[in-house]
Amino acid sequence: MSWMSISDLANGRTWDSLPSEIQDLVLARLDLTDLYNVVRVCRSFREALFRDSFKQARARLHPLECTLSPSLFCVERNWWHLWGFDWKDHSWRMLPPFTCPIPVPDPDSFRKFPVAGKHGLICANMGRSSEPAKLYIFNPLTGEAQQLPSLNYPRHPVVISLQVTTPGRADFRVIAVGSAAVGNGHLSRKTEVYCSVSRRWEVAGDVPGEFSLNEYQTGVFCETQNLLLCTGFMVDGRKGILAFDVVTSEWRARWVCPFLSLHLRSPSSRVIDQLVECNGVIYLFSEQVTDFSMPMSAFSEQESPRCVTHCIDKLNLWSEEGYTWTRRLTKQLSARKSEDPSEHPKFTCVPVGKHNLCIFNTDELTGKVYDMSKETVDISHNESLPTPPLLRRSAMNCLNLGCYLLGAVLPDLKPDEDVNIAL
Repeated sequence: MSWMSISDLANGRTWDSLPSEIQDLVLARLDLTDLYNVVRVCRSFREALFRDSFKQARARLHPLECTLSPSLFCVERNWWHLWGFDWKDHSWRMLPPFTCPIPVPDPDSFRKFPVAGKHGLICANMGRSSEPAKLYIFNPLTGEAQQLPSLNYPRHPVVISLQVTTPGRADFRVIAVGSAAVGNGHLSRKTEVYCSVSRRWEVAGDVPGEFSLNEYQTGVFCETQNLLLCTGFMVDGRKGILAFDVVTSEWRARWVCPFLSLHLRSPSSRVIDQLVECNGVIYLFSEQVTDFSMPMSAFSEQESPRCVTHCIDKLNLWSEEGYTWTRRLTKQLSARKSEDPSEHPKFTCVPVGKHNLCIFNTDELTGKVYDMSKETVDISHNESLPTPPLLRRSAMNCLNLGCYLLGAVLPDLKPDEDVNIAL
């Protein structure tokens, strides 16, 4: 048989005359953009997306819808939007507005709301600063959403990690760690794990040290060792990697994995330390600032020069808690003292494609892409990421600094009598 076009599908009588299994195959074969369009035509098209038979057909024909990175979460006129760069098409995609009633955070606090994503599911803390955390899981393609139960220790976690344990289904795990609230040192050590099968939070082992994790992040999951890796202060007081074992639900208490330094004569301060995973390889992106002493006759104190250095280091984890670091990229930028990057860190690092990393400017929404598969990374050989076209003309706000790889598949969020599902 010949497949119908979108205009043919718009004819309700033609569509209703088809058996449901044929309807599933028609929709399952559509391009992602066409699928967005047809679900807006009428209710019967949209209802088909929630049939198990359609989800099975779609997963069989399109195991991975697309990969979007960087991903920008924005709010415009009280509507949630998700922009993502599709490396395959070399273009930005805007997913349909979220129709579920998820609270809109204060624009001034956007960068304090961690957002984690994996295999088409998104987890975000939408609670305001004056109230406990409100963690939501939602699917931006289908509009399905659910609010997770309250944490056993009400707080605003600084780490939120989402892991989909069975891609294409509703089996997922959320790990919430710590708190940055002053005067709540005991909460800064709390770790809780939510399992979608049991539908409840379980308290895990404490973080080794109060406020060891004090920066909002999603961390990186190392599948080979079942470890959630985060950046923070180690037990010896230095900055480095902290590791949470998801099997034992305990943190490595005495493990020390410090960052690589710049080895410069002048002291430097670390402004950004961000873990990123690309095709199973774990990297650390860092921004380090070095002040140089110059004669006062040459520069005023406010304008004395400083060097901003971006580094990308590869982390190899071995058995028995062994590790090695390898510096893969070093790039220097110039700045004046009046430009204080610590007040507003504007760079992040995201995976793009199979072996590429992009250093992304979250203010200008531009980025440079580097091929990390090369034995030697040449910073002069890079590709510029195009700016999202509509963001230039609209007053949208990026939700947070962290961007991540988002595979836009269609996992199933099954309704639960105890949680709110918005379709």
